Amino acid sequence: MVKPFAAVLYVLVIVGAWGAYQAVADVPRYLLASPTEVGSQLLDLAQTGTLWTHLVYTVRNIGVGFAIGAVIGAALGVAVSRSQVVDAMLSPFLIVFQAMPKIALAPMFVLWFGLGLTSQFVLIVSLSFFPILVGTATGLRQVNPGYRDLATIVGLNPVARLFRIDIRAASPSIFAAARVAAVDAMTGAVLAEWISSSQGLGYLLVEANSSYQVPMLMASIVVIVAVGLALYQLVSFVEARALRWRDPVTA
Repeated sequence: MVKPFAAVLYVLVIVGAWGAYQAVADVPRYLLASPTEVGSQLLDLAQTGTLWTHLVYTVRNIGVGFAIGAVIGAALGVAVSRSQVVDAMLSPFLIVFQAMPKIALAPMFVLWFGLGLTSQFVLIVSLSFFPILVGTATGLRQVNPGYRDLATIVGLNPVARLFRIDIRAASPSIFAAARVAAVDAMTGAVLAEWISSSQGLGYLLVEANSSYQVPMLMASIVVIVAVGLALYQLVSFVEARALRWRDPVTA
C-alpha cells in the first residue's frame, strides 16, 4: 500500500506544482497548457476514440518490436558469453552501432525499408536489443562455477544446462536489462511514428505540434510517459512472479 500511495502523492505534487506555476507565472497558454486543459483534452481524445486508436497502434508495435529485440539480444548475449571469439568479433560492431544516435539513423531506416511498419520495427528493435544483450551476457558470465560443476556431475548437456541452470541464475540481470529495454522500445516506437507513420502516439505528437494544439501535445506526452511507466512496472511484475523461487519466504 505504501508504494501506490507514494506514487499517487508524487503525481499530485507534480500536477499541483505545474498548475501553480502556470497560474502564478501567467505563462501564455500557447506555451504551457494548464493541468485542467490537458485533462479535458485527454477526456475528449478518449471519448472520440482517437486516443485508443493511436495507443493500441503504439503498444502493439512496442510489444512486437520488444519481443524481437529480446530474442535477438538474448541469443547474441548467450553467444558472446560462451565464446571469446564471438565476443571479439561482435562487440566492436555492436558498441559502434549502439553509440550511433538512432534519431540520425531513423531517416536511413526509412530510406532502406520504406515508410511502412518494417522501418518502424527496425528502429524499435535497434533500441531494445542491446540492453538485453548486455544483461544476458553479464548475467551468464557471473553464474557461480559451482552450478556448472553440479550440472556436469548430474550429466546435463550444454543446452539443458543453459536453460535449467545458467539462464535461471542469470535471470535477475536479464530482467534488469529488460526493464531498460522496454522503455527504450517505447522511445523507438514514438520516434519511428514521429518520422514515418500516420498512426500512433508519436504521430499524435506531430499532428498536435504542427497545428499548435498545446493541450493535445501535452496530453500526448502524458500518455507516452504513462505507457513507459506501465511497461517498466509490467516487466517488474513479471520479474517478481518469475523469481519467486529466490524469496525464502515464498519458497
